[in-house]
Amino acid sequence: MAPVPFAISGGLVSEGPQWLENENSLYWVDIAAGLLLRKKAGTQPDVFETFAPGLGKIGAFAFGKGGKLLLFTERCEVHETEFGGKPVLKWILPGHGDTRFNDVFDAGGGVYFCGVAPVRPARRGELWRFDAQTGSFTCIEQATDGMPNGMGLSPDGKTLYFVVSDEHRIYAYDFDPVARTVSGKRVFCEDFPGDGAPDGLCVDSSDGSLYVAIWGGHRLEHRAPDGHLLESIPFKAEKVSSATVVGDIVYVTTANVPFDEKVLSETGAGNVFMLQKRSK
Repeated sequence: MAPVPFAISGGLVSEGPQWLENENSLYWVDIAAGLLLRKKAGTQPDVFETFAPGLGKIGAFAFGKGGKLLLFTERCEVHETEFGGKPVLKWILPGHGDTRFNDVFDAGGGVYFCGVAPVRPARRGELWRFDAQTGSFTCIEQATDGMPNGMGLSPDGKTLYFVVSDEHRIYAYDFDPVARTVSGKRVFCEDFPGDGAPDGLCVDSSDGSLYVAIWGGHRLEHRAPDGHLLESIPFKAEKVSSATVVGDIVYVTTANVPFDEKVLSETGAGNVFMLQKRSK
């Protein structure tokens, strides 16, 4: 069950891993470096591709139509591109030119839930619903108490989970799979023992359990569908940032910011790891 290196990428803030089935590849971003990376399964850990679109910080990405990628960036802009291509600015969240997108969740049907980082002076984080079919943004949460982070959907499509890191909480909403809207916000989990705060999360579609990355806590937490802790998986890297489940493998991103060469060599911080799911 111990994590092993998948990509020795040495990122600053490796985040947002997502699997693209038809390429048999994992994609992720390095937020601080403004990079999108990808790596095919079965290749050596030092073999991966890097794309620097020159857009500043990239909070998240999503797989769009026709093989396109959507990049959610600084100034709360959404760009469309191909890997290695020239980005085209498609949409902007009005009035947010001095902040940026953070985690983004693809809810299907061209709808995305977008966290906005609280980098403005005396300003809190936000959560928005973005409809790429109409180009419209709708505010869901206008004042989170700190950084809005990971999101995920229950296997039955009825519950959307949402992390606010500084609150040390995961919230749950009722999710309407037809309208792709949320309601009924409540606290899902707030019992995080030890150091660190919840960051990215993913939902295992096979059983509805959650994998929650603990930034500053040297661990990935595996939680049951009711929120209770099943296991705590230790990492040498202090800043565990996000995860995604692909079959029986969990891919986990980590961070090394501010960059420290010694920390990278000793802990692998900034690299992407993989681990086998525990047997039921």
